[in-house]
Amino acid sequence: MQPDPRSWRPQAFGRRKPRDLADPIVEPAWSGVRVLAHVGSGRVRLVDIGGEDLGAAHPDLARELAEVTLADTLVVDGYLTDQALRSGVGVLLDVDTSPGMGEQVTQFFFGSRAADYVGDRSRGPRRGQAGPTFRAGSPPPAGSTSPAVPSPAPAPVATGGAPPAAGPAQIAFVAVDLLAIDDQPLLDVPLLERKRILESALAEGELVRRTPFVREPAGTFITTWRSAGFVGLAYKAANSRYLPGDRNDDWALIEMPRR
Repeated sequence: MQPDPRSWRPQAFGRRKPRDLADPIVEPAWSGVRVLAHVGSGRVRLVDIGGEDLGAAHPDLARELAEVTLADTLVVDGYLTDQALRSGVGVLLDVDTSPGMGEQVTQFFFGSRAADYVGDRSRGPRRGQAGPTFRAGSPPPAGSTSPAVPSPAPAPVATGGAPPAAGPAQIAFVAVDLLAIDDQPLLDVPLLERKRILESALAEGELVRRTPFVREPAGTFITTWRSAGFVGLAYKAANSRYLPGDRNDDWALIEMPRR
């Protein structure tokens, strides 16, 4: 009998070094609160490592998560963070967006609604539906796993008088992994395949993002992420499974290299 996904907690990073991982992918290490997002049945739960549901504290975020979900139910590992809105980092994942087999496979897993989304990506997002978030510059070539990082926003112009009071930071959800879809656990599916399914099952919006990831060599992207303010890197074996609530030595977290 499968354990209840509501009892799952985020997987912890292991103790191995990146060089000891088999065929790792590389992601920026996000700051913020790690949660599992449970989306479905008209409800969004954002469960932290202690089991507390933080969804009520972020109603706008929860509403957008429900809007950009393209499956009946999802369980997604991610971070509640203001870093995504400060850095503007987005991602275009490596999936087949051409008509035919890509849409057939997507429809097999998610039904026609998700297949329509995959088929429409080459024509841009549909009305009322958020697409991949690229704020500035040219997007990566089709089929690339490269992130798109915007140019820095212009600094505000001083107009005299007291500076405006800073309000609370706006929080986004950055998805890093997919654990279940339509009540079907994906814990034993290889990480890279989980990420490809995630890209077709969860669109992006102003408050919902998917983390960028690249394969080695990642030097150029690491430099970009460091410039965007990230202070660490996550290395994850491409074929790794997910162990809810446990430590997984196929995932490693390190400080950002200085050069």
